[in-house]
Amino acid sequence: MARRSWIRAVATAAAGAVALMAGVFGTGPARADAADGARGMTVRFVERELFIGTEPANVFVAYRWKVAGEGAAHHVHLAVDLSGVADFAEPAPSEHCDGNLCTLDLASATSDYHAITLVPKPGAAIGSSGTLTVSGTASDATVTGDHVTLTNGKTQLKVSESAERLDQVPGDLLTFPLDVWNTGRLPAAKGVELRIDTTAGLHLQGSWANCRDVSASGRGGHIVHETLCDFPTPVEPGRRYALSSPLRVEVGDEALHDEIHYVVTPLADAAPANGPGTPLTLVPDGAVPSDGNHEPSFVTYVDSVNHADFAVTGDTATGRRGGHVTLHVTVVDRGPALVEDLLDDDVALEVLVKLPPGTKATKIPRNCYPPGTDGSYHGPRLGWTTYACAFTDPAPGDRHVLAFTVAIGPRTPAVSTGQIHTEEFFEGFDPDTSNDSAALTLRLTQDGSAGGGTAAGSGGGWIVWAASALLLAGGVAVALFRRSRSRN
Repeated sequence: MARRSWIRAVATAAAGAVALMAGVFGTGPARADAADGARGMTVRFVERELFIGTEPANVFVAYRWKVAGEGAAHHVHLAVDLSGVADFAEPAPSEHCDGNLCTLDLASATSDYHAITLVPKPGAAIGSSGTLTVSGTASDATVTGDHVTLTNGKTQLKVSESAERLDQVPGDLLTFPLDVWNTGRLPAAKGVELRIDTTAGLHLQGSWANCRDVSASGRGGHIVHETLCDFPTPVEPGRRYALSSPLRVEVGDEALHDEIHYVVTPLADAAPANGPGTPLTLVPDGAVPSDGNHEPSFVTYVDSVNHADFAVTGDTATGRRGGHVTLHVTVVDRGPALVEDLLDDDVALEVLVKLPPGTKATKIPRNCYPPGTDGSYHGPRLGWTTYACAFTDPAPGDRHVLAFTVAIGPRTPAVSTGQIHTEEFFEGFDPDTSNDSAALTLRLTQDGSAGGGTAAGSGGGWIVWAASALLLAGGVAVALFRRSRSRN
């Protein structure tokens, strides 16, 4: 009787669990179909505002769609309504549109994009504006559309060119005259903003009431100085304007590989009041040049004849066979040149460290690796006797201290000397070679005490030494075995 009651209780609990699972997860296709029917699909224009320009005289209207969750939406019908811009724009002849409606049908869709081309109607009023909309339907999803404003005409600013590359020396003063013009069909009605970016070795000279220095953090690359100048002068189509005085830039002591980059954009708001100095202005200077720059920005690269002094300092430690000691390597960048490669962020100073003979590394800095490898190396890093250590983006004034803990072997000489030296960036860059290398010296104590090092007992030290050697040999053997299998 008790057994029957127990079975009945278990059955009741099991039935309750099944009911609970069904309530939480659903029991069949009906709920899955309901979830499919509730799937959402969004369609969005890529740009938030569009203009019909003069270079070229058309506009690409791109829109993207994306289905929420996993799986696709089916029997999708998308439509772009052009009726809001029909007074001044129409589809290009190659587009598959019917009147003011351009459609796209998809058997299934997950995420992708499509674009249509619009051109201005002959004689349409410059400055005319209207709204485009995109909408859609699907058999198993709810489609949410979007809208965008289109204007007939565009402000298209250009800035004059300077030399593409200059060869200088620290202390030089560079001059950059600057012209701005508008090849578009709409004026920059509120004026323009000039942004001037420079790397660390170039210093913009002067202070103007309508210019301000702003933080360059977050800009990426090597830009460290950013200056914004606001000009409330309207820049009319077909007109050229000159800067009231040229930009002057000093080549600094740290200069090596540098650049100055300037770009003009339409001013969105009224120019703010700024600091001391007279305003820098734009002065009308004739018509648009026929063979000028076709971009709103320009970059001049400045290479300077300069050098830097990289200095290393060694260390001396005492210990006994079977023990451990820590040796310190000091690396200093004395400048003055700042080492940068404007086309490659991966610039590093490399220092080669050869530990004293008879020792093996048991603890090394994170930025050090066996020579001939790099940060992608995944083999054993301990137990080697030579290491290459890299310092990324070395800068004048940088000082680095590297600590190497080594095990002293049973046959280590009474005085064992290793070496550190810098690897040359390129010939002649570091003219002072007297401090490019230094010694790492280990002296064994006469009485067998630990001396200046941290030593283990002689027996225990020998075991540690042997274990380290065996671990290294095992790691190398495994690596060779894997390499052999890979070849086979």
